[in-house]
Amino acid sequence: MKFHLYIYIFCFLIILGCVEKNKNPSDFHIYGELDTADVSIGDIISFEIWAKGIGSRKIEFPPLIIDDDNIIITERNNLANEFKDDIGIEFQLTFWDTGNFEIPPYSFPVLNEAGKELIYSIQPDPSQVRVHSLLSESQMTLRDLKPPVPIPLMVPWKTILSVLGIIFSFLGLLWIWRKRIHDQPKKLDIQIPNRLPYEIAMDKLEILKNENPSDSETFKKYYEELSYLVREYIENQYFLRAMEMTTTEIEKTKFYFPISDEKLDKIILILKRADLTKFAKFVPSISSYNEDLLVVDEFLKLTRLSWITKNNGVKPMEVV
Repeated sequence: MKFHLYIYIFCFLIILGCVEKNKNPSDFHIYGELDTADVSIGDIISFEIWAKGIGSRKIEFPPLIIDDDNIIITERNNLANEFKDDIGIEFQLTFWDTGNFEIPPYSFPVLNEAGKELIYSIQPDPSQVRVHSLLSESQMTLRDLKPPVPIPLMVPWKTILSVLGIIFSFLGLLWIWRKRIHDQPKKLDIQIPNRLPYEIAMDKLEILKNENPSDSETFKKYYEELSYLVREYIENQYFLRAMEMTTTEIEKTKFYFPISDEKLDKIILILKRADLTKFAKFVPSISSYNEDLLVVDEFLKLTRLSWITKNNGVKPMEVV
């Protein structure tokens, strides 16, 4: 029975010790410490301020202000350890001159539990730091001056090429502009032809009617002349650039011609047959050739217009 009682007491003490682990066993006190007090120029040292056993007090750590241009504060970090009543702050310092330096007293307020009322202000003692030079005693004499280093020739090729490109582009534009000024088209003395497009086309058609193609070469030649005849007539009669248009483009201009679509489709078919003869080595029959001549003859007669000309201009066209 006593053995079990001892076991229970032992377990209770262990549990009690675990529960009290986060409590600081020491009384409230503050202190500041440096990780080292003997450094060289440019070294970074750690300056820590600790407040231990704060209990219900509230601690505020203000910024560390050092009125010395040779001491630089590079970083600030909050600190904590295994006890919840211990808090601290770390400042990392860098020194840029030799000699003895003093880190001034760091003062911070202690507030009540509500954090609204100042109880008192505490400041740890100042800390001393000695800063050594990176040079040893034997290296303190002045060193010889190094001779001047020649500067290599730096040619800004990218800038030069960019400027030359801009200059040549400007000269090219200027040349094109001046060329357009000098190449202005002269005013032409346009002469109204004495013969009608219809008469010219009919004369060429009569010549083709008297021809009898027999092989692929002669068919190709005569269909080229027949296609040229139709295109020239359309261009001169209706002021369409039929000589430069494809057969498909001419087909899309049906609304310009004062004949039915059915009759115009026959003319388009003749132009397509001429294209096949010229480019695809198509050889039509002699009967098809003669029928095409009759279709063109009918087309010319249905669409012909007459002009009445004067020396000073052209009167409106009249349908015959």
